[in-house]
Amino acid sequence: MLFSFLQKQKDIKKRKKLIETMILSLKISSEQQQLYIQALEVLTSEEAQELFTKMTQFVEKIEIREIEKIRKESFWNISGMRKKEIEEKTQDMNSFSFLLHNL
Repeated sequence: MLFSFLQKQKDIKKRKKLIETMILSLKISSEQQQLYIQALEVLTSEEAQELFTKMTQFVEKIEIREIEKIRKESFWNISGMRKKEIEEKTQDMNSFSFLLHNL
């Protein structure tokens, strides 16, 4: 998970590089990206630390939301499969009963 990776980063230069990479991956104009990168260069260590912490928390929230979404989808897929299996077994039982009844 990206969140775990971000938490392990301790070096401020690596953190700033990760923030820069995240800025460049945003779907915004290149002018805006450059402005954000320039602003990143003038941040103090404490400010960069705070920004990195907030970005890490943001990534964690997104990952948790995605995991919950996957769990819900998986649950519905599994319950849908169970329903199909029950219907198939019912049809099989009815077919078998019909066969026995007609013998």
